[in-house]
Amino acid sequence: MKDGKRGAYLIRPKGGWGNIGLLKDIGIIPYMLYKNHNFNSVLVGYNDPIPSMPYLQTYVKGLKIEYLPDDTLETRFKYIESRAQKIDLLILYGAGEDNIPIVNFYKEVRPDGKIYLATDANLGWMDSIHFQFPEWKNFLKLIDVVGASGRETQRFLNSKWPVTVECIRNGWYNFPKVSFDNLFEQKENIILTVGRIGTDQKNNQMLLEAFAQCCDEIPDWKVRLVGGIDKKFNDYIEKYFEKNPHLKNRVIFVGQIDDKAKLNEEFRKAKIFTLTSTFEGGTPNVTSEALFAGCYMIVTDFGCEEDATAEGRCGEIVPLNDIPSLADTFKKVCNDSNKLLGGGVFAYHYAREYFDAEKIVARLYYLLYGSN
Repeated sequence: MKDGKRGAYLIRPKGGWGNIGLLKDIGIIPYMLYKNHNFNSVLVGYNDPIPSMPYLQTYVKGLKIEYLPDDTLETRFKYIESRAQKIDLLILYGAGEDNIPIVNFYKEVRPDGKIYLATDANLGWMDSIHFQFPEWKNFLKLIDVVGASGRETQRFLNSKWPVTVECIRNGWYNFPKVSFDNLFEQKENIILTVGRIGTDQKNNQMLLEAFAQCCDEIPDWKVRLVGGIDKKFNDYIEKYFEKNPHLKNRVIFVGQIDDKAKLNEEFRKAKIFTLTSTFEGGTPNVTSEALFAGCYMIVTDFGCEEDATAEGRCGEIVPLNDIPSLADTFKKVCNDSNKLLGGGVFAYHYAREYFDAEKIVARLYYLLYGSN
């Protein structure tokens, strides 16, 4: 402990950091520990070249990054050993084998230190871990708090792992200081999705094909896809508009938005947020932002769909790759203004209760240190 502050160090077993990630849970949790709980918070990893990180001077000022000279495990051991008395809390993401030696070494040099592990994975990956093996049992035993980012993942892991798994959701913090006054009066007939457009995981073609099937029955609605476009998806987009030329002004590929205030405007304007992912590592960050913005949620059964929709109280769940079902859901919801408004208002309040980053990290602090 330095200057009366504990040290929270998030160490990656491989690789480093990107600017956008600073405003996701990997940056939010250390930042909130710094901002609200008197920690020196440091992200540790390897980047070559070192990227531009403007958010360090704007949104997460006070959070630090320390870069390693190479990407080897030995270098990470040397780093941990040299700062052992500063690392009061070790934060790790992912229940991967590459985190096992880091946990073992940290506990050798700092036996009284705390460890928080965010599992950050889908159910399929978690189910493949041989938790009954001695190295895994010892790994889990050394960790003070194991977190899952959704209730479904938490229940699944608690039924299989020999430790208590807590629900530590991926929360949202109002970094751009946007106002939510008159939120629902400003919303438009927009179906929004945000993410890496065109990747196999995000499965955006399901959304586009469903909209093409139902577009004539919801003529006042548009789809907006926000995010960088995977190069291999460009051929699909070209063929899609050749087949559906009447949708060129109704299906808009917005591109990447790095400005958080502008991105939040996309969420604020949209009445519906949809996620057609094949899987997610728990409840994704975009879910919390969409809920905070009062969006009605329409998602596939990606693994934490109950959390994303409050078990159906602010959204709908459709089977993965069932395009007709998604089209029917769009028709039903887009033509029901009471459902849209009621679900959106519920989402707004649900997010503030369960997805507020400050509340989430305050609970994590309590689980680690047992004080209010």
